[in-house]
Amino acid sequence: MRKHLQMNCGVPKGITSRAILGKLMKANGWFMGPLYLVVFIGMAGCAEYSERTLPILGEPQVDPLTGETTPFIGPDFSFLNQDNEWITQEHVEGKIQVVDFFFASCVTICPIMTRSMVKVQEAFPEDPRLALLSYTIDPAHDTPERLAEYADRYGIDNQQWSLLTGKGEEVFSVSKGYKVMAFDDSLGETPNLIHDGTFVLLDTQRRVRGYYNGLEPTEIDRLIDDIELLLTTL
Repeated sequence: MRKHLQMNCGVPKGITSRAILGKLMKANGWFMGPLYLVVFIGMAGCAEYSERTLPILGEPQVDPLTGETTPFIGPDFSFLNQDNEWITQEHVEGKIQVVDFFFASCVTICPIMTRSMVKVQEAFPEDPRLALLSYTIDPAHDTPERLAEYADRYGIDNQQWSLLTGKGEEVFSVSKGYKVMAFDDSLGETPNLIHDGTFVLLDTQRRVRGYYNGLEPTEIDRLIDDIELLLTTL
């Protein structure tokens, strides 16, 4: 697992890179040798790195009576996992969550997405602070038994990563709750299940902190970095 560098470089809180530069100039005159310049640039970079934060996404809810706002959060849910156990939002309360939508018989983008999620799992092995949730949009066929086979095929850690199945209308309602495209466009007996490759990152308060393209390796690297950043706040 890559460690997130929560760097302050030995600089006391509140001391800015501008102040550091001023002290160097005062002590050594206006001329700064290459060594001092390197030190300054490094400290400035550390300051910028330590100040990096993630946005809180989604439109806040406004109480029409009080005017108070509450942040947009991920939806409530209740589905069976690959171990045939009921999983709800209460089971992942206080955890960082990564969410996506897939189905087991998908042969186009789903294998890529699952391998991407495996990469996330491998970056945080057995970390109880992280929960991975993959909702199937084909619950008619993706029973807990079939999802268990899928989990075995990809080496999924059942304690950290839940493959969830339930009623179709409930799954699609949840996808809307995450603002992710997933729907059943089947016509008659011709199946046509549609979803995109989005991964959603939620913090411990279920606030959405990022959307990522689960088909792009660079996006998965960014997701892992953002998870590490959130973990430093726990």
